Amino acid sequence: MLRIKKVILCAPIVTVMLFAAGSSTCAADISERAIAKPHAARLEQPNSTTPVLTDMTPGVVTVGKIEIPAVGIATRVLEGDDARILRLSVGHIPGTAVLGPSGNVGLAGHSTTFFRPLRKVNVGDEIRYSTAAGTFTYRVVSLRVVLPSAIEVLNSTPQPTMTLVTCYPFNSKSPAPQRLIVHAEMVAASAN
Repeated sequence: MLRIKKVILCAPIVTVMLFAAGSSTCAADISERAIAKPHAARLEQPNSTTPVLTDMTPGVVTVGKIEIPAVGIATRVLEGDDARILRLSVGHIPGTAVLGPSGNVGLAGHSTTFFRPLRKVNVGDEIRYSTAAGTFTYRVVSLRVVLPSAIEVLNSTPQPTMTLVTCYPFNSKSPAPQRLIVHAEMVAASAN
């Protein structure tokens, strides 16, 4: 009889503990999904019938979307290249060009997440970069591996170009000793 009472008393305690453990795991999962999911809000514009969708994640500005169909990359591009931004997406490197008739747009991404498929990129592959200004098509013209200190790869250019930067080699334990540089030139633009 004493043994049955112990089992009956232990069952609610175990249930509460399992529920609490499950709840914290679910909360962590929800929190991770909330961070990874774009926060958007519809803003009504005066004298307009179409609301504007805008990013509302604190301190995060979406500048566009990058697609490289040959390797399966399709993700948004956020302004900045700090650890938080690169956990959420690909980042536009501050100080590099924004889209225009000249300049070098620099984009960074982790080789363990968003830019992992770059291990399969080839010269000639197409890169599409969409922003509020339109969709711009680039063609990969070179691939090279450099030291992290080789910041000249981000220098401005007279023609519109794009430079993608990620850690190399892809299977390296952090910190990776080198960087893969994917350089592309603009071939077409279509205004929105």
